[in-house]
Amino acid sequence: MQTIKPIKPIGELTVEIAREINEVSKTLGLELLLVGAQARIILLENIYGLNPGGATRDIDFAFAVESWDQFNQIKQSLISTGQFRELTKEKQRLLYKSDLIQHEYIVDIIPFGAVQDDNNMIAWPPELDVVMSVSGYQEALESALLVALDTDLTIKVVSLAGLAILKIFAWSERGTVTENKDALDLLTLLRTYHEAGNADRIYEVPEPEILEIINYNPELMGAWLLGYDASAIADKSTIDTIAGLIERKKENLILQMAKSLLGNENALNEAEALLSCFTKGLQN
Repeated sequence: MQTIKPIKPIGELTVEIAREINEVSKTLGLELLLVGAQARIILLENIYGLNPGGATRDIDFAFAVESWDQFNQIKQSLISTGQFRELTKEKQRLLYKSDLIQHEYIVDIIPFGAVQDDNNMIAWPPELDVVMSVSGYQEALESALLVALDTDLTIKVVSLAGLAILKIFAWSERGTVTENKDALDLLTLLRTYHEAGNADRIYEVPEPEILEIINYNPELMGAWLLGYDASAIADKSTIDTIAGLIERKKENLILQMAKSLLGNENALNEAEALLSCFTKGLQN
């Protein structure tokens, strides 16, 4: 796998936290994957020099684990460094203390793999009262990019296509009636994908007629390509699930995406067109 070197330095705090977690994962011999908003920022801003959308106040890592005991070993190893503190009510969440900032920083660690059920759900033992979906995480790991966060630190980062898959599942799980940041993040991916190393690829799609249908609009072509790339890394059941989620809940999703297009009289139409192109690319 080729290592990608960002054109803009990664934030010091992100590097510091990633270094701590990478050391623990290496010691335990586990696969580590950077996901979430920090991944979006690294991919869009640091690698491609684009506007990454909204800032974030947390960082998310996912681990492919063989058991809950293994996940607890990760958590306790991080806490034992003295830099991380656990939250009893939010079992996936740690707080990180750094000299770089005055307040503690939120770090989420998400297990997947052998701990998930047939519906790709995980429930934290022993109470099993904290439940979340990890749909798409295996695909995200298998299609991840190897990124040099620093001269001596290289980790796997979810690809933009993998991130789009995770965002759709996250949006669906966290509630689709009220606003949430997942819809905004998805919109950012749809609007910028044509510029994220795909300036030539958008004209080389396997279905050239799609270019005429969308009038060679770069953003729409990028949204179609993002769906196409997402389909290339996901299995059929994941693709069908995503398409079903979008079909059933698209009105809410379009509305939430459109709200972020402030001052745009055609916000709803643009959001609908982007989502439609993504879905067509996904189901090509």
